[in-house]
Amino acid sequence: MRTLATGSGPVVEVEGRRVGMTTTGDGPPVVLLHGIGRDRGDWRAVEPALAEHFTVHAMDIEGFGASEPWGPSVSLASMARAVRATLIAVGEHRPVRLVGNSMGGAVALRIAADDPGMVERLVLISPAGFGRDAMLGLRLLTVPVLGHALLALDASPLSLRLHALLSDREPTARELAAASALRLRRREMRRQYLQVVRDLGAWSGIREDWRREVLDALAQAGLPTLVLWGDRDTVLPYAHLASVQAAVPHAETLPLPGLGHMPQLEQPERIAGLLTDFLTRAA
Repeated sequence: MRTLATGSGPVVEVEGRRVGMTTTGDGPPVVLLHGIGRDRGDWRAVEPALAEHFTVHAMDIEGFGASEPWGPSVSLASMARAVRATLIAVGEHRPVRLVGNSMGGAVALRIAADDPGMVERLVLISPAGFGRDAMLGLRLLTVPVLGHALLALDASPLSLRLHALLSDREPTARELAAASALRLRRREMRRQYLQVVRDLGAWSGIREDWRREVLDALAQAGLPTLVLWGDRDTVLPYAHLASVQAAVPHAETLPLPGLGHMPQLEQPERIAGLLTDFLTRAA
């Protein structure tokens, strides 16, 4: 394993592949996982407060940010494997506290199901997995031909994906739109984006098979879990929060009034405080 440097931040080489990863602080390990089409920068404003208590690993998930794909196709299973392999490669063998937003929440659920001994606590922020519904724009991307056409037009996927990310859309939404447009100009990024969308869902919504598997595994494991959801989130609807305890009875839930799909960008200080309170709580 080698540590490298790029314009987007530190990169480690794991099994011959580049993985974007920033590590700060000292203490029990916390791993931060971002949403689809995003990168570790979504956690930048949260990291300093967490680093006062934890060793914080903010990671670009396989196929996004500075992280290369690990095979011909990026999937929920391959993203989870890449996270686990990267932590081992950097010498992090302790049970970790996983924090995932949106797609990152699905990856965290997959990791917890595949290797429950690796995870000490779980925080899911507007995660994929607790309901079938997803915004129309994401479901359109799963349609053959149409999905490729939409992603080939910079403006179309941005309007489909960004309109519900934040409750307060100015000026942060403009900055998100510009950053996302730059990412999606890369053909490889568009291909990986579509692979993940189609692995997680279809025109009818989020796939039932992987959802049931990871939620049943979490319920059985009894892993301490906190689920946060902005009540203005329409990417993965806020209504999904009501189904959490039916699927995972031991999970704690907390609505976030006035916030959208990425509350760590809207109110980073509040989210950092909620994370710290839950992650430092005695078992």
